[in-house]
Amino acid sequence: MENSREPPPPTDEDSDGDDLFSSPTTDAIDNNEEVERVSVDKKDNKDDSAKALTEDKLSPDSGCESATVDSLIGDSEVKSVPVPSKEPQESICPSSLPADALKGDETAPGSSIKLPEKAQTGKDEEVGDEFASVIEILVSDPKKIGDGMNAYVVYKVTTRTNVKIFRSCEMTVTRRFSDFLGLHERLVESYQCRGKVVPQPPEKSVLGMTKVKMTKDETGSLDFVEKRRAALERFLNRIAQHPDLRGDRYFIDFLEVDGDLPKSSATSALSSAGIARLFGKVGDSINKIAFTLSEPDQWFEDKQEQIDGLDHELKQLHASLETLVVHRRELSQNIGQFAKSIAVLGSVEENMALSKALSALADIETKVEQLTADQADADFFVLSELVKDYINLIQSVKDTLNERMKMYRLWKDSEATLAKKHEAKAKLEQQRKLDKVDLAEQEIQEWEQRVAKSQEGFEEISKTIRKELAHFERQKARDFKATIVNYLQTMMNNQQQLATYWESFIPEAKQIV
Repeated sequence: MENSREPPPPTDEDSDGDDLFSSPTTDAIDNNEEVERVSVDKKDNKDDSAKALTEDKLSPDSGCESATVDSLIGDSEVKSVPVPSKEPQESICPSSLPADALKGDETAPGSSIKLPEKAQTGKDEEVGDEFASVIEILVSDPKKIGDGMNAYVVYKVTTRTNVKIFRSCEMTVTRRFSDFLGLHERLVESYQCRGKVVPQPPEKSVLGMTKVKMTKDETGSLDFVEKRRAALERFLNRIAQHPDLRGDRYFIDFLEVDGDLPKSSATSALSSAGIARLFGKVGDSINKIAFTLSEPDQWFEDKQEQIDGLDHELKQLHASLETLVVHRRELSQNIGQFAKSIAVLGSVEENMALSKALSALADIETKVEQLTADQADADFFVLSELVKDYINLIQSVKDTLNERMKMYRLWKDSEATLAKKHEAKAKLEQQRKLDKVDLAEQEIQEWEQRVAKSQEGFEEISKTIRKELAHFERQKARDFKATIVNYLQTMMNNQQQLATYWESFIPEAKQIV
């Protein structure tokens, strides 16, 4: 960043030099003209020196630093499109993507609550030019297709971007919930084993979807559908914020290919894949208990404790927020009932001034009811859902750390097997079975390669997870800052509006005789 300043324009005082460099003895030697002339010469020399010094100090100086993004690691092949980190990317249609139109400070459909800016865009400040590009994703217009137990809900996914790897700057596709699960499944298979933290989609809800499928009244299931819609939108935008996941080929196809995608095996809990996943999770839990390994890195041990503590506290906070949302919604309903009762009382009151005041009070209470409902929505959509997102993200972090421990266990198991191979070779040499020694030597070389490869894999995944956790911490700080500011502004606006309502009622109350 360049820091440069222009020299200040000279003033009368600077050009004369009398105010800045006047001799303290001038007044005392007014009668001595020669001494005065010498003093003036000295002042002129001081002026020249001061100007030269000022020009030196005000000379521009600049410097810049460049950042690079490490490429994906590992031996597995992943179809992904890298996004250049140094060369600036040009928009494929800049005229249709003005800066204001690509800002992420959007309002959720059906709600007056602003969602956090960072949660809406794909910008990430720590990787420089790579994230000067924008991927903004909006999930909207949930629509029920079919009737009965075969019914399902589809969502419109709209993407606006200036990234060149997409074929258009604005795309709209239709996706159902199973498509989102399929996207998550593909990303986990490709990236989690390599130390990447993959955001999680919203959880499946058999009860919620059964209500949506069987009821004919859409208002009864509107809250569940809106909650899922908002969660799916945040899920896609978090993927778009990740420097590696955003370039995945399957993610790009998900956003721009309007058609059926390969069906995910994660949609059915009773499928063979679902049962296999269940047994896999049980096996991992048993391995954690039966094969406890000491953490070789103190940094990771401290991080694990920190993440466990954060997970516990966020779950406690989420439970409190859910209680608060229920309380505010019940309060809103009770205020509405109170407003109706006051209106009825005002209609039967014979005193005209009192009747008019009661009617005004009923109107204000109706407005207060709406303000309370809006605040309940802010509690839920702005704050509670963010906490829920980070509870899910922490689970993804734990899954990634578990992959690291699997790699560490593989490394140590390979070392143990190698040690046994050395012992077996030593026994063969003692027993003079020279015909088997060569075969034992080949096995030792093979296992030495396995040990080296597993050690290298463990070191690489550890390095990647360190970067992922650093990215997680930065993103968490930004998200919570933006959300808390947004939440406080919403509360302040509601409280100011509430005060305005009651101030307008005071003249009505004073007119009661």
